[in-house]
Order: sequence, then structure tokens, then C-alpha cells
Amino acid sequence: MGYYLGLFGYGPNPSAALVRDGRIVAFAEEERFNRIKTAPNSLPVSALLYCLREAGIGLDAVDGIGFGWESDRYVDAMPRFYDETRAAYPDGDPYNRLQEDYLLNLYHPTRIATDLRQGLAQRGVYLDAERLRFIPHHLCHAASAYYASGFAEASILTVDGSGEEFSTFMWHGVDDRIKELRSVKLPHSLGGYYATFTEFLGFRAYQDEGKLMGLASYGRYSDALQAKLDEILPYDRTTGDFRTNPYLRYLGPRTYGRRFTDRFVEIFGRPRLAHQPLEDHHRDLAFNVQWRLEQVVTGLVRSLIALTGVRSLCLAGGVAMNCCMNGKLSQLDEVREIFVQPAAADNGIALGAAWVLAQRAGATGFERMRHASWGPAYTAAEIEAAIRESKLPYLRSADVVEEIAQDLAEGRIVGWLQGRMEVGARALGNRSILASPLFPDMRDKLNREVKHREDWRPFCPSLPADDYRTYFDHGVDSDYMILAYPVRPEFRDRVPSIVHVDGTARPQTVYREHNARFYALLKAFGRRTGHPVLINTSFNVQGEPIVCSPRDALRCFGGTGLDVLVLDEFVLRKPK
Repeated sequence: MGYYLGLFGYGPNPSAALVRDGRIVAFAEEERFNRIKTAPNSLPVSALLYCLREAGIGLDAVDGIGFGWESDRYVDAMPRFYDETRAAYPDGDPYNRLQEDYLLNLYHPTRIATDLRQGLAQRGVYLDAERLRFIPHHLCHAASAYYASGFAEASILTVDGSGEEFSTFMWHGVDDRIKELRSVKLPHSLGGYYATFTEFLGFRAYQDEGKLMGLASYGRYSDALQAKLDEILPYDRTTGDFRTNPYLRYLGPRTYGRRFTDRFVEIFGRPRLAHQPLEDHHRDLAFNVQWRLEQVVTGLVRSLIALTGVRSLCLAGGVAMNCCMNGKLSQLDEVREIFVQPAAADNGIALGAAWVLAQRAGATGFERMRHASWGPAYTAAEIEAAIRESKLPYLRSADVVEEIAQDLAEGRIVGWLQGRMEVGARALGNRSILASPLFPDMRDKLNREVKHREDWRPFCPSLPADDYRTYFDHGVDSDYMILAYPVRPEFRDRVPSIVHVDGTARPQTVYREHNARFYALLKAFGRRTGHPVLINTSFNVQGEPIVCSPRDALRCFGGTGLDVLVLDEFVLRKPK
């Protein structure tokens, strides 16, 4: 037993997590410290050092260090796998060979150990590279969801773009053990399929998949488009067994994009460029791409539960960030309960790696993750020093909850920083931008003046857990804004700015025992308006990470249309 440190990097969302006897101590993403969105091609040096500071220990006190990619096996296995894949799918494409060489270099254990050692040495910390253990990527995904779920037994599905040579796994979790059942290897990848269409529609692959998901609600089903999708993602409608056609994704000439070939363009037409307007055919394509994903994963879940006989479902991997899909899976007759890891993408790999090492060392009795606030907090002295440095006027509120509830009820937009920072893509009440959903134009105002993003993108609601069933009559409680459900029809016109075009929303249910101040704010807003529901979006602008420190929050406050900034008890206001 003891401290176990999990790491992942060089893909999007590098992160670090520290657990003690199976319990989370600290968990954070590198982007929050280096201020580069998703921090690609980085190792989580700053996140690692934060975890040690939070625990008050040095690296020597850590009993095990795990990296969430089986890099030591990768040296021999991946070249053989690439040779086998080329034999199965001959293409003669030198660009593809270069990509293979790049990945072999990027995840080579010597590179990871050396770069990590050097990065830490530059910060005065010494790492013995022999201590580093390399753990299978999808096992880390599975552990990050199952051990966080609180379920005694579960069916576990992990789905992403790739982890080593795999893209999909089915697992069976029993007590503290995770057993592999089935797997899918590259080039067949649901995450890769979705990333291809993300790029084709003019968005950034492996970063803007949420835009495709949001856009899908504006489109319509099309038999003709489904027939075209059969070319790239054929599947068994009963079992969910699928394949992706590599000749449409990356085998052959690619004139227009990295993730789709010229043959793909012959089928689907010219791609949309980022500056071009969205048209109906783009919306319809998004709908049908999303619909096909949901059909495939529904089949996989049914097959998995048929294998295990267990109706408790855990999801992880980048594809599990698809809230619309998750909401529909949760309502399947076969699914009794569902848990989706709030950092389900590769940012959750570090937590899984730490937990795998802890479990191997004998840790048992993992507890359900009740919140995602495992990042840094700041003292009143640190906050006040940052404000004074900004030379902005401020007050220290005697009752920040009641004061800010009134601001929100009057239509002001509030930046809200309190306590420890959340991990994952969602703001959950500690690094949030808050606004009233009762104003019909609030969504447009937030998108235009604060978030600086597309005007069609929706916002999520936060509400007290005890008020959840007033507004949502389907599905299970949703602590992490990762399940989309229909809003009750009678409330859609009352809280219009959190209702998407399809009548759904991605709620966060807030519990007093897990976030007392945010819960109190929701209740105080409800007493004034009759609706204890707030728009809650991440405290950032498009293209930047969620704020971490008071200084980050002050910069965002100064450069956006925020009216009020709350830093724990300190309140800053712009002139009316």
C-alpha cells in the first residue's frame, strides 16, 4: 500500500494523478498549467509536480509510477502489427509509413523515460527511469471508470481512437479485478471514424468532436447518407460488430485532409473549410454520423451485457465523452445503471494507471468518485495578491451566495472560481461561467460576448439533485454533464437557454455534501426566480484551457463580456 502516481502524455490531454491506498489525492491536466489547449505533444511535468505538492511528498515517497501506454511491448509488437496491416491492406502510401514511424518514435519507452526525466530535472526533481512502469492504455481506461463507479460488478466498454494497436475493448469487472473479454484492433476505430468526420466538417479532430455532436441535432436522418456511411463504417445491427474502411480514412492520396482520402471525397464531396458557413447538408451529415455511432455502440453494449450478464455499465475512452450517445445508452432496457468517467478521454488515463498499480499492490474497496475537484485551490492571501496586481477594484463579500444569486437573477454573467479545480472537460461549479437560463437571448449573448464561439452551440444546466426530477423525467442522475436527456416539455419555455434544439440538455446534479457553496447558490437563485437552475459553462473562451489560477480568471474577466468575477469571497464588478 502507499502512494501511486499515474501519468499519460504526448497525445491530447496529458495528465497526472496520485492515489493513496486507492483513494484519489490529486488529479489534474497539463493544459491547466501550461495554458495550451489540450497540451499536445507534452508530458505532464507540471501536473505531476502539482500532485506531489498537494500530497506534501517528494517523488521518492511514491511507491509506483505508471504510464498509460504499453510502450515497452510497443517496441516489438507495433512494427509487426504494422507489417501485418500493410499485408492485409496494401496501399504503397509513403506518407502512411512516415506516420507509423512517427508513432513508434513518439511512444518508445526510451523517449518517454528520457524526456520525462529531463523535464523533471529542469524543475529540480530526479526520476530513476527504472521505476517507470508501462501499462496497457485500454486497461487504464477501464480502471478509471470501473474503480470510480462504486459498482461491485460491471460490464465495462472502452472505446477511443487508438491505444497501442487497439481501439475498443469489452471487459468484465468483478470486485477489484478487471477481466478482458473482447477487443478490436486498428485500422477499425469508432474514435477514428468520428474524428474523420470532425475534420471533414471543418473542425479540429480529437478536439472539436463536441461540435459535431452539437451540430447533429440540427440535421435530419437520410437513407442516402446511411448508404454512404456503409462505405466507411459497416456494422452488424444486432451485435454492433463493426469495421472501418482504411481506404477512406488514410490509405491512399489525401489532398484535402489528414484523416480522409481522395476516395472519401469522391463519396462525400468536398470538405467544409473552417471559415465557410454551415449548410443543411453539413447538418444532415452530422446527424447521420452521430446516429450511426449510436447504433454501433448500442449493439456493442447489448453484446457486452449478454456476455457478462451484468446490467451495471461503465464507459471510458474518448468516444464516451459523447453525451448524446451516453444518454441513450443509459435508457436501454438492458442497462440498469451507468457510470461514465468524467475525464473519460485520455485525461483519465493517468487515474487509471495509478489505480492499476494500486490494485496490483493490494489496494481494495475503491469508492465511487463523487466529484471531480482534485486540482489546485488558492488561499485568500494568494487571491488578494493577484487582484491587487491587476489594479482592479474589488470587495470582500459578507454573503457571496446571496449577493451573486441576485446578480444572476438580474441577468448578469458571472465568472466563478472557488475551491479545488475540476478535472475534465466540464465546469462543475468550481471554475465556471454562470448565467440565468430564464432569458431567451442568454445563450446567444454568452456565445457572442463571452465564449467567442459558434452561435448554435448549446449550454448545460446545473441544478440541485433534489430538484432534478422536476425538470428531467428520464434517465439517471448526472453528476458530470456527460449524459444528455430531454427536458420536460412544460419547462422548455421557462429555462430556454439550456434547452438544445432537440429538446435535450446535459445536466449536472449538484449535491450539498459535495459542493455546499455551489448548491447554496443554486437554491438562492431558485428562491428569487422560482427555478433553481443555472447555465454552467467552463470558465474559458474558445481555444483556451479552463482557468486554473486567480490570475487566469482575471485575464479572462478582462478580455470577455463577463459582468462579475467571484474569486472565493472576493467580488469584482465591471461598470454597468
